[in-house]
Amino acid sequence: MLQTCREASVPEEKSAFVVDHYLTGELRGKASHGVAKFCFESRLFPQREGSPRIVREHGALAVIDARREIGPISAAYAVDVALAKAADVGAGIVGMINTQRYGILAQWSERIAEHGLVGIAMNTSPRAEATVHGGRTPFLGVNPLSFAFPTLDEPVVADMSTTLAPMGVLWEARRSNGRLPRDCFVDSQGEFTDDPDAASSAVVFGEHRGFAVSLLVQILTGSLFGFPMGAEVDSTWTTGYTFLALDPTCGGQAEGCTESNTKLVDAMRNAVTRDGGAVRLPGQASRARAEHALHTGTVELDEAVYRRLRARAAGNFDSD
Repeated sequence: MLQTCREASVPEEKSAFVVDHYLTGELRGKASHGVAKFCFESRLFPQREGSPRIVREHGALAVIDARREIGPISAAYAVDVALAKAADVGAGIVGMINTQRYGILAQWSERIAEHGLVGIAMNTSPRAEATVHGGRTPFLGVNPLSFAFPTLDEPVVADMSTTLAPMGVLWEARRSNGRLPRDCFVDSQGEFTDDPDAASSAVVFGEHRGFAVSLLVQILTGSLFGFPMGAEVDSTWTTGYTFLALDPTCGGQAEGCTESNTKLVDAMRNAVTRDGGAVRLPGQASRARAEHALHTGTVELDEAVYRRLRARAAGNFDSD
């Protein structure tokens, strides 16, 4: 992966950070957002135009033109802007556009929470890729959302798409001739299909409740900053991203925010399921997968993904 960055002329001091971001997704069991997505997104690495910059700001809000920067690099910049705003006025609300994409969102919300703040990261997606339950016309993006909050231990982090499965699952199934998870994608007639070539859109989770959440994400990554929405998101460069950093001390919790969060988390950990098991907290399974992978020192890759990775390392940025 480092060799791929060298072939794409990624600045040497940034390469390890980019690789670490995608490996984190792989270690946490998010295969569609790990090495496979690195292979997909690295095709755009040579198209970076420069470092991200703020083009508009007012109070807690800022708008960033990423200048087609590599996704993890531009996201880190946006998070730093959000943190600086939060330190200054108690909240950072940052919109970003014209960037390459990144892998998992959790890394950005978690980074904010590690500073003792509530962190939120979200984005829309190119083209209308999602439809509601029972629908056949796609009109929303996959619209993933991540949030994290601090505790006395490690932050609690949630990372999810607002569809039953991310579009990355569809793209990988098409490349590998695999099948799709059941009842997560529909064809052009709105019928569920596990055939990746027949599937045209992902289905939003939770019927109309999920629809409402996805719609909220669309507004917060679109019209709030004057970014395109729906079918107007026609490329990587018109995709909107939002990062929020919220300082709980500005709400009167001068010292007790992390303590209150920890008490809540402890109560959830003591809760039991119907069969007597423990309730799984957001991010818990992903963290356990990462710890296991680091302990064994190995990561299993699909053969097709490995072939693409070798092609990138050889300087081939055209094939997929």
